[in-house]
This record gives sequence, structure tokens and C-alpha cells, in this order.
Amino acid sequence: MRHNPLLSFLSASLALTALSGVTEAAVLKVIFKQNPPEKIIIERRCRDKENPTAELIFRDTVVVKDSSATVRYNISRPYSFSISNPENFEPGSLIRPIDINDEITVTVDGRLRNATFSGSPLIDSISSLSIQGMKFMSANGDSTMSFTEKMALTSQFYSAYAMAHKDEPIGVYALAWASNEAMAIYFDELDPALENSVAGDEYIYIRHMAHKSRAALNAQTTMQEGTVMPNFCLPDSTGRKISLSSFQGNWVLLDFWASWCSHCIRGFGALREFSEEYADRCSVITIDIDDQAPIWRPLLDKFDMPWINLLNDPTDHSNANPVRALGITSIPVTVLIDPEGKIAAIQRGTNPEFFDRVKAIIEGRKQPLTGHSN
Repeated sequence: MRHNPLLSFLSASLALTALSGVTEAAVLKVIFKQNPPEKIIIERRCRDKENPTAELIFRDTVVVKDSSATVRYNISRPYSFSISNPENFEPGSLIRPIDINDEITVTVDGRLRNATFSGSPLIDSISSLSIQGMKFMSANGDSTMSFTEKMALTSQFYSAYAMAHKDEPIGVYALAWASNEAMAIYFDELDPALENSVAGDEYIYIRHMAHKSRAALNAQTTMQEGTVMPNFCLPDSTGRKISLSSFQGNWVLLDFWASWCSHCIRGFGALREFSEEYADRCSVITIDIDDQAPIWRPLLDKFDMPWINLLNDPTDHSNANPVRALGITSIPVTVLIDPEGKIAAIQRGTNPEFFDRVKAIIEGRKQPLTGHSN
């Protein structure tokens, strides 16, 4: 799971006039092999070092003439850029870096998403890395592998590549394509000098994610079955605050989800069956971890969610946030709380047998197992 960044939209003209002491220039040329649009939007972005999840975004609308467009940027630091076509709703190009004196060529032969990039050592290395990653998965992947297994294998490749190039900008990009857990493990191996390289934005973002992932892993280690679930207080669809402590003495099943999580939404069927069967013995609470209220509220009717529904504040970084307390880095996550307020069962991911285990625990047919159910 990944959270939406805070975007600040500034005009390119203001951005350029605000710069001083600039002596270098970056050139970006976009060539269309077929069906050139009249205009394109070039979006440049950079991260705030003090708040790596925030980005400054500069958008330029550029006229395409004779199937190409060329822009010269007087910039004092590296940026990441992408290109989109304002005439359609197709995805724009991939995001790629441009340094202060790079001359980058983007060749579009069909969809922007499939555009090719050339012109700098890092651009070429990123293209090569992408191809190597696809070849690795083709040679080592298996059609019977689950999505989780494929992601783990992919992360293994990019982590190994990053460690083989830990003193180079491409090593930063390789680790950025690995899992959050891999970032936590391998970030400290990267050369700190890369923070001031063309890959500096990616470096500070990975550092942020590494620290966040380490905190989550520590929380996951602490919040095991048998430990007391910290209390929290979140608003329901009417704005009324509901606290976990108000359910003391009863069984509670917490299910964490978000609108973009297809696995979560598919799991509502089994959750609905459980809720109907155990309504008199266990309270079901779903917690949306990543949506705004105007998006969240209509979904409660759309997905037929007749239980208690709460909305989490992703900007709350205290331990009062149940997402932080449990170390949730991906969803779905489902947690059974016993009448004493302790975690009786926890599932990170999906498992068709999990509800059978929950029912058995509630009915006292077996004791909770140690560890996680995956």
C-alpha cells in the first residue's frame, strides 16, 4: 500500500524566475513517430527533504511542431519528469530523472506509457534495469505463483541489484522498486553521498520509507497474538467517535481496508456471512485506512456493509492510530479481539480458512495459535 503525496502546483514561469545563479541547462526533446498531439504537458517534480512524501510539481504545456517538442530548462537541481497528452485520458509516460545538464530524448511510438528514454547514463541504466527485471521474472517466475510470491521474487531481484550498485544512482532506483521491507533492510548499505546525486529525491524517499517500515516491523513484532490491542477512537459515518474500549467484554473482529484494495473488497462476502452468523457473539468493525470521507461514505452502501464502519486518519502518526499500532503496511489485515481486549488471532493478507479459525476460537473449540495466519 502506498499513500497519496501532498501536491503543490506551481507555474513553471514562477519556478524559473525564482532560481538564481543558474549556469547549466537541461534539454528535453519529445519525438512522436505517429499521431502527434497538438500539445503535451510536461510535469516536473521534486521532493521536500523535510517532508519526503510531499512534492512540488511544475507543469508546462508545450506545443508539438513537426511531430516533436523541445524544451530547455534552466534548473539548479535534478527533477523527475513525465509527459501526458491533454487530448486524451490515457496514462502518461513513466517518470524518469533529468539532471541540470542532461539532454534527454523521449521517443513515442504509440502510447505514451510505452515511450522510450535515452540521453543520460542513468536513463540508460534504468531502461536496462527494467528489461533485466522482466527477463528475471520470465526465467524464474511461475504461473502457479501467488501475487505475493511474485512480488517477493521481484523484490529479491531489485534488492540484489541495488546491493551490487550501492554506490551508484541506479542502485537507489533499484531499491526504490523493491518492497518496503527490503528498503528497511538494505537502505543503510547505500552510499550516503547519493543524497546529493541525480537520484537524490529517490534516496530521501527510500530513507523515509525505510524508517517507516522499520517502525512497522517493530510494531508487528510487538503486536502478536496474546498481547493487548491498544485502544483507539475513530469516527463512524455520522461523525460519532467510537472507541475500541467500549466493546470491552465482547468479541470484536477488526477488518482494515481501503477503496483501492480489490482483495479487501472481494473479502466482504465472507465477512458479511460471518457477521450474519455471529451477530450475537461478535461485533464486526471495518476500518478504512486511506480514503477521504466524501469517497468513503457512499461506498458503505455500494458494498453493502451493514456492520460498524470507521474511518482512520492516515496523518495521525501516534500510537493511537491502530494502523501504526499494528504495523500495517499492506492490506487486508483482519484482527480478532477477545473479551479481555487481547489479540486472539491476526491475519495479514487473505486465507480462506481464517474465518473457520475465528469461529473455533469464539466457540472455545481450540486455543488461539501463536503467530500470524497468512
